[in-house]
Amino acid sequence: MRIAFTGPESSGKTTFSKWLSIELSNSLYVPEFAREYLEEKNITRASEDDFKSIVSKQCAHFNERKLNVHEIFDTDIFVLRIWNEEVYQLKLSELEILPLYKMDIHFLCAPDIEWKDDPLRNVPVQFERMRLFEKYKTELIHHQTRFVILEGTRFQKESTILDSLKEFVTQQTL
Repeated sequence: MRIAFTGPESSGKTTFSKWLSIELSNSLYVPEFAREYLEEKNITRASEDDFKSIVSKQCAHFNERKLNVHEIFDTDIFVLRIWNEEVYQLKLSELEILPLYKMDIHFLCAPDIEWKDDPLRNVPVQFERMRLFEKYKTELIHHQTRFVILEGTRFQKESTILDSLKEFVTQQTL
């Protein structure tokens, strides 16, 4: 099963993707390449060339099929598409929605947690985080993507994740 976490900055994508990779046996956690890239380069903002490199490498991760039963992605194509739309407006063929990027389920993380300051983040205002959340939701709906919204307490979100995955598996076996 391919599972992706998506949503605005500081909404829990990394927290929940790492947690789920521990919860599920035979799973592989696939980190967000942008963070690794920016930290390795010791920069806080990506230039257009940096962004192109990030897109290329992250999309390569989406295309790879692992032997693990569960692949858990800390990001998805929608994060890259919205980042591009908000900052760069580049015409990149890698940002098209391709079958190779397909996930079985996306968890859209609501920005209902406290902003965690980080030099790689730049949208601390709650109103802007909610605007971006709505943009993610619109994109997921537009592309007819299976997704579940994660909101509430950490416990509620963890329960929603597990319940949604059980429901998905049940539907697949019918």
